[in-house]
Amino acid sequence: MTDFYNNFSTSTEEEWLEKVKTDLKGKNVEDALHRFHPIEEIDYAFYGLANDKNDNHGIPGQSDFSRGGQIKNNDWINNVYVPNDSPKNMNAFALKQLMNGATGLTIDLAQFDTNECEMIANQIGFEHIVANFYYSTKEQHDWLNTLSSTKGLNGSIINTSNEEFVHISSLRNNIVKGIDVQYAGGNIHQEIGYALHKGHELLFELMDSGLSVDDAAAQIKFKLGLGSNFFFEVNKFKAFRALWYSIVKSYNPEHSCSTIPYVEAETGFLNKSLKDPHNNLLRQTTEALSAVLGGIDELTIRPYNTWSTDENIEREQRLALNIALLLKEESYLDKVIDPAGGAYILDQLMSSIKDKAWKTFQKLESEGLEFLKSDIQRIAKLRIQNTENKNDTHIGINKYFNDNPSKSSWKIVVETPFGAPIILEKESKIEVGL
Repeated sequence: MTDFYNNFSTSTEEEWLEKVKTDLKGKNVEDALHRFHPIEEIDYAFYGLANDKNDNHGIPGQSDFSRGGQIKNNDWINNVYVPNDSPKNMNAFALKQLMNGATGLTIDLAQFDTNECEMIANQIGFEHIVANFYYSTKEQHDWLNTLSSTKGLNGSIINTSNEEFVHISSLRNNIVKGIDVQYAGGNIHQEIGYALHKGHELLFELMDSGLSVDDAAAQIKFKLGLGSNFFFEVNKFKAFRALWYSIVKSYNPEHSCSTIPYVEAETGFLNKSLKDPHNNLLRQTTEALSAVLGGIDELTIRPYNTWSTDENIEREQRLALNIALLLKEESYLDKVIDPAGGAYILDQLMSSIKDKAWKTFQKLESEGLEFLKSDIQRIAKLRIQNTENKNDTHIGINKYFNDNPSKSSWKIVVETPFGAPIILEKESKIEVGL
């Protein structure tokens, strides 16, 4: 049997660079193959070499868990957000999504009483899925506690009121919304830094209340956004896991699994178009793919017109869920653990993102959130300017417009700690509400 690797010589870095200089016909290698991303504020290269000093070829399932915490597969939960409606309609919607292939649900109990909560939960097999509830009353908390003990509830229950309730130890009772940074137009290192800061703050509070670091870490869920900068987004999840590992590890947890964050990835609306809707399916597909390759636990693909004047999102929800199902059932991406791992250029990029995000986290720890608010607004303004000046191309938004555009318009109904979310599509009227 021939030795495949010995049959082909390996070029040294010097030989490779000399060949590149020849091919570039006198152009400077640094100018041609290195870039600075003005939005992400990250230096990166178009090439990577096996002997790079930033070599970080770890192993899945081992610290620092940048390559993921799983060792058997790359499976994830396909989650669907149930829109607020009457209890009967919410139940029908939830059951339909489960029949269509969803394996997780997010339900906001709003101000429903227990009878209405029972109607929402009717015939849903919570023991077979992951369920995320938002609640606000003692009555709802007690109902969820009973549901957990009788149905084997698995997932998260998040208190949206100012009143404190007893934590249910079998569930995650706290959420850190790094996605708020993306909503407001921020970049990746800001999102990671903010999520680390709020996560660390929450971890310390839970430990101060008497929980061990292991139990405190198990109480926290992170929600991060999904953008269109593909390789940066893949590495966002990898870098975040590695940095959260460093934070939790410093408290000497008893179990190594306590250092692995539980992450939900959710698509946003910043780059979506109501006027040219079909392009959104392509954007959502690549965004979801980056999350899956990054090794997330839950994937939520929101209908692109969720924040719009459209009242019926049933078709768009079906398309969104189908994207997630295609990635799992037809692309088999749940079978391969960290397929992006070991690529030299991606490892270099992740190292750069980690360094930048860690500096943002350290500054937040020492100075608080005020500087981040103005920083995010600066990046958001740059995004808008680049779109308006067509420095960045967004098909259907600032180039190649739809000849027969939809007549729906944006209606943003959420607020973030950094101000109202931004939408790059400006042809529509934007209404901001609470």
